[in-house]
Amino acid sequence: MATILFKGRYLTAILGLVGMYGFWNLWAGTNGFFFPYILRTVGAASQAQSVAIQALSFAIGMASIWFVFMKLSDKVNQRSLFIASAVIQVIGMALLAVFPLTIPVALLYVFLLQFGGGFGAQSFFQLWSSEMFPTELRSTAQGVCFAIVRVTLGVFSFFVPMLTATGFTNLAWILTGFLVISGVIGALWAPRNEGKSLEQLEAERHPA
Repeated sequence: MATILFKGRYLTAILGLVGMYGFWNLWAGTNGFFFPYILRTVGAASQAQSVAIQALSFAIGMASIWFVFMKLSDKVNQRSLFIASAVIQVIGMALLAVFPLTIPVALLYVFLLQFGGGFGAQSFFQLWSSEMFPTELRSTAQGVCFAIVRVTLGVFSFFVPMLTATGFTNLAWILTGFLVISGVIGALWAPRNEGKSLEQLEAERHPA
């Protein structure tokens, strides 16, 4: 059964998920690993301030998941919801590429990225990776997708300190580019599963 994953609709789903979530995860992983460090070294924030901003980001993200994603993802056009998230996050990341990194800019960045992220790539990856594969293939497909995404992030993380050393603006534009690519892939590929029952999705995705 595992070989079926790499044919037809399932291969298309894997490529779409890995592309959409993979490029977004390059941003997210870099942000999670290095944002406090970047704030301290580039933005002149104290250790306490950088940790507080990081904690605030999680609170905003959880609120967005609850009030936007969980309330709307099965009622509205999922592709449109994803695109809205991508646009918000691209604008937020571009702030760090265009303006000097100060505490006010960092706070606006955190709000836009976490608010948009609550109903964006992370949430839709978890949803779509469950819906796009039948039960007997689902865990294998999710494992393949997640392994590719996380290994790629691990390799990229080795280069982040070097990129930061060449100038924070360069890194900010690269991360903005990752979000743009993720958004474009999601906009072109995203399925329309809103309003469908689990039985409908299973019937559509079950191999003949």
